[in-house]
Amino acid sequence: MDITPWLEWILQTLLASPQSAIARIERVLNKARFWQLHRNQGLSDEQLKVLNRLLDGGENGFSEGISASEYQAVTKVSKATATRHLADLLEKGYLTRMAGGGRSTRYQINWPVPALA
Repeated sequence: MDITPWLEWILQTLLASPQSAIARIERVLNKARFWQLHRNQGLSDEQLKVLNRLLDGGENGFSEGISASEYQAVTKVSKATATRHLADLLEKGYLTRMAGGGRSTRYQINWPVPALA
């Protein structure tokens, strides 16, 4: 009985586990650094919600950035308010504009977040 394939699978799984944990820890640290750097900025509840979703990325966030229409859908605000909120976040340095324009304009978190002193 050859258990080599099973051993390979077990070892690959064991290797992936700490890599996944390290990636999760890095995301949490980056989020903490971001909020440490940008605390006390007087943001609306909707802006905070969207920034946290962008910082989370992955399946619960917006790993490919966010558009005004997605902002509107997530926060339940008008198109004008979504555009105004995004412009405010852009002006304050929270977001950067991704390539594209018009209706396809997308915004992403302004990375990298500097390390805390």
